[in-house]
Amino acid sequence: MTRTATQAIEGRGRRGADAPALSARGLCKRYADGTEANRGIDLDVLAGEVVSVLGPNGAGKTTFLRQVTTELRPTEGRVEVFGVDAVAAPLRAKRLMGVTPQEAGVFERLTVREHLELFARLKGLAKADARAAAREVADELCLTGEWGRRVGSLSGGQRRRVLVGLALLGRPPLLVLDEPTTGLDPASRRAVWDVIGRAAERGAAVILSTHYIEEAERLSDRVAVILAGRLVAFGTPEELLGRLERSYRVSYRDPLDPEGEPRSLYFKSFAEARRHVEAERLSEYTVARASLEDVYFTLTGLRAEEGAREEAACGV
Repeated sequence: MTRTATQAIEGRGRRGADAPALSARGLCKRYADGTEANRGIDLDVLAGEVVSVLGPNGAGKTTFLRQVTTELRPTEGRVEVFGVDAVAAPLRAKRLMGVTPQEAGVFERLTVREHLELFARLKGLAKADARAAAREVADELCLTGEWGRRVGSLSGGQRRRVLVGLALLGRPPLLVLDEPTTGLDPASRRAVWDVIGRAAERGAAVILSTHYIEEAERLSDRVAVILAGRLVAFGTPEELLGRLERSYRVSYRDPLDPEGEPRSLYFKSFAEARRHVEAERLSEYTVARASLEDVYFTLTGLRAEEGAREEAACGV
């Protein structure tokens, strides 16, 4: 790790920094055909903080993250990583990041050990340090059983964990993770969650995109919702829940269609929800406080899993 990276991460606990680790201001991406993938995004991520980015397919989440990682040059606006201008000095900014892209190739003939050690060396670690870092990442991501296997023989979920591991090598002070748990089984997903949480506890800033509301609720200090290229909401889960006028949900099945999809209605208070249940004489129902998923549905008009299914159907 470079001296700048070490200074950025030393002594920082969860949300322990005053100045942003990542700062985006007025960020726009406009393509030649006039399409605006991002429009005026302002967003900060603090050291020791996890920020999740939600949004339907095509909303501009990946475009935003690719501008942060210097892969795409913004049409307008600026990105700073620990005070480094990522547009003017992309290599300096990139040295402060660990990145897991949405899609990436692997060296299929290399073993997991060789893959991790090679990338650790590319990040500037000495041979012994690279070996130790590779072993640490493999242990954290439950890859020790695959240590000697060629990456080409791994399952899709195992490969995804290898890609997450590459981002973690050298403990960079900023992690940029584009859908890091897509395709993982529940146990592997929780292992990645634990690794992300520990990185934040050590002081790393983490920004990730996800289609999983549970993941955003479990990991995030703050949540950003991008819709049609614009940042339409940004705050803690509690702050976003406060935006809902109706914060109690009654879920039930139509007695005349017991095999149909459950219905949900929203009310301003628990008493109002109870009155509806009594008026409709519902026998099987649940009453619950609204969740982050309800906020997402209100803002975007579709459930997060619907966006994930749409994305999968499009082959994105």
